[in-house]
Formats: sequence, structure tokens, C-alpha cells
Amino acid sequence: MAVNMTKQNRLVKEPYSAAQYESRINELMSKMTVAEKVGQLNLESCDDSEELAEWNMGHPVNPGEITERIRRSSVGSVLTRGVEKANNIQRIAVEESRLGIPLLFGYDVIHGHKTIFPIPLGEAATWDPELLTKAEEWAAREAYADGINWAFAPMIDLCREARWGRIAEGAGEDPLLGSLIAQAKVKGMQVKDPDTGRPYVAACFKHYCGYGLSEAGRDYEECNISERTLHMDYMKPYRAAVDAGAMSAMSAFNVLNGEPITASRRYLTDILRGKYGFEGFVVSDYDAVDELRYHRVAADRKEAAALAVTAGVDMDMASNTFLENCVALYHEDGRFADAIDEAVRRILAVKFALGLFENPYFKDVPGFTYAPEAAELARDVARRSIVLLENKNDTLPLKKDKKYFLTGELADTEYDMIGTWATRHPGAQIYTVKRAMEDGGFSFVYHPGCPTNACPRGVDNGGEYYGEYDEHSFDEALELADGCDAVIFVCGEYAAWSGENAARVRLTLPDSQQAYLRALKAAGHTVITVIMCGRPLACPEIKRLADGALVVWNGGSEGGRAICDCLFGDFNPSGRLPVTFPYHSGQVPYYHSVLSSGRPRERFKRYRDCRSAPLYPFGYGLSYSEVKYGKARIENPMISADDTLLVRVELENTSDRDATETVQAYFRDVVSSVATPDKKLCGFVKADVPAGGKVSVTLEIPAERFALMTTDLREVVESGEFLLFVGRDSTCSDAVSFSVK
Repeated sequence: MAVNMTKQNRLVKEPYSAAQYESRINELMSKMTVAEKVGQLNLESCDDSEELAEWNMGHPVNPGEITERIRRSSVGSVLTRGVEKANNIQRIAVEESRLGIPLLFGYDVIHGHKTIFPIPLGEAATWDPELLTKAEEWAAREAYADGINWAFAPMIDLCREARWGRIAEGAGEDPLLGSLIAQAKVKGMQVKDPDTGRPYVAACFKHYCGYGLSEAGRDYEECNISERTLHMDYMKPYRAAVDAGAMSAMSAFNVLNGEPITASRRYLTDILRGKYGFEGFVVSDYDAVDELRYHRVAADRKEAAALAVTAGVDMDMASNTFLENCVALYHEDGRFADAIDEAVRRILAVKFALGLFENPYFKDVPGFTYAPEAAELARDVARRSIVLLENKNDTLPLKKDKKYFLTGELADTEYDMIGTWATRHPGAQIYTVKRAMEDGGFSFVYHPGCPTNACPRGVDNGGEYYGEYDEHSFDEALELADGCDAVIFVCGEYAAWSGENAARVRLTLPDSQQAYLRALKAAGHTVITVIMCGRPLACPEIKRLADGALVVWNGGSEGGRAICDCLFGDFNPSGRLPVTFPYHSGQVPYYHSVLSSGRPRERFKRYRDCRSAPLYPFGYGLSYSEVKYGKARIENPMISADDTLLVRVELENTSDRDATETVQAYFRDVVSSVATPDKKLCGFVKADVPAGGKVSVTLEIPAERFALMTTDLREVVESGEFLLFVGRDSTCSDAVSFSVK
């Protein structure tokens, strides 16, 4: 028997819907002209300069005109930062406009603001949603102190296409891990002011929906997928953000299954609002309303505005398409008038929920910027994000009394340490690996080793993207390495090689880095590779040659210190991969929860020129400890579809070093009405296991996680037998059986 799974486990959230503020909104809207209503739908964009006149991205407005727009209520929100600037602009809106409606001040706050945390893909490698809630709280505090009360974050697009540059901004390939992180980040970003009980900042999850499906990783291009897979996997993090109480959402640039999202009433209204119950407002991505003309679904800007506002876009970011056309649309057709009124109500509801009508100005809150506890948290998140890939002959941790050869351009560049979507603020303390080793008093010599000479975004420039070198390029570096006990080679990809509009067709290390690694090993050195990256890399050379290997992502402000903590044993690596690392670029997209095949991989090769298995599987990560798993025991092997499965497993640490273990559970539906994955993540728990000790770990897995999606898009848990696999990564193979009645 199949049990319908329409009921969701919804988090308790603060209401911010128009219904809660109905009387105040009704009173205000009764006084508003149509032009003032349309003004609420307009987000103006300006840059970081101190002058109001500096407007970016092809939307210049002279100072007098923008001031007048705010004064006559033709602006509802501003994209900017800087608390003094924000308060000055807000003063015009509140004290000089007819109705005094306050503005929202939006900005991208992707992984910290002034204190930079690891890129989101790195944060996901912690497998620790509670820790990431704390990180988002500090990001929100620093954003508020910088004149921001609306963050275009979290970015929660599920992605299984490693060529896509924006994989760096999300939580990886898995819907459960991604959903739990989405909830955690929304909760953290909307941390409340204890004095008012209201959030400092409104979260805006993005990019709804399906943006991570960009074909072949080419940004902004079409996305195609079955509706069944879309709803079973890719939509889950968005729904989780709604359930967590996100105040706003950003619609995506992309075309999904033939529909530009910015013009899709089905996705923005029927599903997001109708099915998921979203009550906040939707803002377009930058210029996306006007770009409907380039999708060729709108003949002109007026038609673009009509399509977007009736689809469910409430606010136009930067293009002024709503501002120019929605007053006329309002008077032409009642459908447009109703849509505009609803959009205004949603935007005003969020402004009321933030308390902007009572407290429109940013207040000075001491200790919100560059707080020591924020830096320490950033260091902790960074070191917990680091994944130990290789440790041959227990090369790591390194001894502190030895001399090391530190090499690689990435060992001494602040920009690449903080990663994509991060700003180098004046006054920020950014620890590269070189700076951290200097401050730590370690004995080392440094040489960049192999100049990559790379074009920043990989434009075709005669092969230099992958690094020019000749047989004598490394002579000086190799000579310096001869006097050291081991080599620490910081390699990988530059920060500009990932992020928006930064796709790659080759997921390898630059050619020069691979040649340099071979030269270091040929010279007889012990080599530890420290891999900085914003995506999974196909790096079999590292697996083959490196004595030790750490994936450190782009670690943020404290990244260098976190790396030293792990290299020299002050912290035992505990990160786990949130995404599969392919053996070869040609394997992507590659992810763990593929549907079962009639001809299993164990019996049939998928490629003639490459292994079928990945280089490193989803969930993978080593530590300096040896933790053994006992056999998993299911306490209630017969459950109903609304029960919780209780699983216990004993862990034994046979080493002399304390460990943090991420115990992972995967399930298989033995016989199902539609094809289901061979294995899919259904739960995980982090456990501290003391040296020489044993701990018993309990996993509580809601039965709804065993659901499948039917062909008519119903989510059900079918009765029958299931297998549960418990272990340290997605390759775990010891199974125990349970049944759903």
C-alpha cells in the first residue's frame, strides 16, 4: 500500500505574511497612488562608492534623478552597502517622500560578509548544519552593521554538474544534505535582534528554480530534466528554505524545461506559493525581467513586465522594466492591477516584519564587525570543512620541528583564499598558508614553483589557461626543496575559475601544476598537496603521486590558519565530500544516487577508456584516527509511513587521537513501482569518539525520507522491504533490512 506524503514536516516559523499585517497594509495601500505602488516593485542598483551617483551594470542615474525617485516613492529597495550611505538614503525615503515608506537595502552575502567563511561548497563539507547556522548569524550581523537588511542568500541550488562554476556557491549534489543546510542558513541569516524580536536581515534564497541544471555547466543556458527528478531532488532545498521561514526568494535566470522562470506562473505561483506555501516576496535576478526579450518570449519591455508580474515576480531587480510599464498595465487590465497589488502587499509585509516602519535606520551595534568570536568561528568552520583525501604511510600530521618547502602560487594569495563572491574589505585579516606558517613560527622556505600565467576566466589564449612551462621552469624551486624535510604544495584552481559565468570543460589541475608535482616526486620528495578549489576536481595525479592530500576549498579569512591546524595535527580532519570527485572530466555529471541499472556497474564497464568508479565518492573523508564500525542495529524493523526509524551503531576508536566521525546512512527500496536509486542518503549524525574509546550512536530517520516520486508527482512511501547501509561514505556496503507496512 502506498501512503500519500503530502504532509510535510514544517519548521515552526515566525509569520510575515500579508495576512498578519493586513490592517496596516490595507490602511497604507488605501493612501497609495498607482505610481507609488509600482515604486515598491522597483529595486535600484548602485555600487560601493560613497557617491549616490555611482550606479552600476549599465544603469547609470544622475544623483538628482535618483534622489527624486526616492523622494516620490518610485524606489522600494536599493542594492548597495555602507551604513552611512544607507541611512542617508533611508532618510530621504522616510522623511521626504509623501508616505514615508522605508526601503530595503539588499546585497549578496554568500559566505560571510567582512569575516569570510569558506565558500558554501566547503561549508557543506562540514556536514554540520548547526555550525552553519552560527556562521550565518555572524554574516547577518556584519551585513546589518554595513547597512544591509536584506541578503541575497543562501544560494541553495542543488548541482551535480561539476563544470558549472556556481557549484561553489551551493551545498553539492544531495537533496537531504542540501535541504538541511538550506534550513540552517535561513534560520541563521534571519537571526533576531534581542531588543526588537525581529530579524536584522531578511533572507532571500536563490536561485529558484533548477538553476544548477545548466547544460554542460554553461551558465545562463537552458536546463532540462524530468519533472519527476526535478521534484524528487532539485526542488527539495527550495522547499526546505520555505519551511524555514525565508522572507524572500530570487527567481532564476534560466529556462527550465522550456519555460523562462522569470515568466513562469506554474513555477513561481502554482508550485512555490500554492504547493509549498511560500508567503514572502519574489525578486527577479539581475536584469532578468528585461532579459525575457532575449529569451524571445516577450516582444518588448512592456510585455516582459506583464509576463513577469503576472507570473509571480514581485520585484524587478535593476532593469526598471516594472517602473516604466506597470502603471500603464495597472490601468489596462484588472489582472495586472490584482497582480501588482498582491506584489505590493507581500513586499510591505516583509518591511513590517523587519520592523522598518518603527525602526527604519540602521543602529550602531558594537561588536558586530570583525568580532574575535566571528574570526574563531570562521577558523573552526574552515578546518571542519577540510577533507583528508590521502595519507599514505601516515605522512600526516607533519612534525612541527622539521623544515618544509612551501610552494605553489596559491599559498600566498588573499583573493584565492577567500574565494568567489567575497570582497576584500579594508581592515580584513586574511590568512594565506604562507602568512599562517609565518605567524605559527614554522620553519620553511617559500617559492611559487610553477607560474600558471593563467587568463583569469579561462578565455582562449593559446593554452595559457592551463599553465605554460618548460623543462627548466622548476629548477630553482627544486633546488630549494632539496634542503627541506618535506614539500607542502598548495595547488588547485584560482578563485576566478569558479563562481558565476566561470564554467570549465577540464576539471583537472593546470598542466603546469601536474608537471610540477611529477618533478617534485621524481626528485624523491615527500609531497603533501593542499588543494584549493571551488568544485570537485578530476585529479588522479594527486591520488597516484601525493603522500598526503587535503581538499581545503577556498577557506575564507581564516583559511590559512585552519590549513595549518590540520597539517600539523592541532586539529584532526573531519570533513566529508558533499559532492563526488570524478576520475575524469568526461564522467560528469556524476553523483551517488543514480537509478539502479539492469546492468550494474560491478559487471559492466561504462567507459572503454576510463574507470567507471569516481576518484573519491560522495561522503568520503579520512582522519588521523582509526574508527571501526560495528554492525548497525535497527530497533524497530517494522514501521509505518509516519514513523521514525531508530538505528544504532557502535563506533570504536582504536587510535591514540580523538576523532569526529560523520556516520552516514543510505537506503535502498528493494522493490518499487518506479525505478529508484541503488543507494540514497537518508540520514547522518556527527559523533565525537575519544581515543581508545567506544561510543554508541543513534540515527533517527523519519520514514518520509524513504519516499519515492510517482510519475504523477505524488511523493509516497511504499510498503515493502528496504535495506539500510550505515558507514563512513556512500560506498558502505553492509546492509540491514527493515520494512514499511
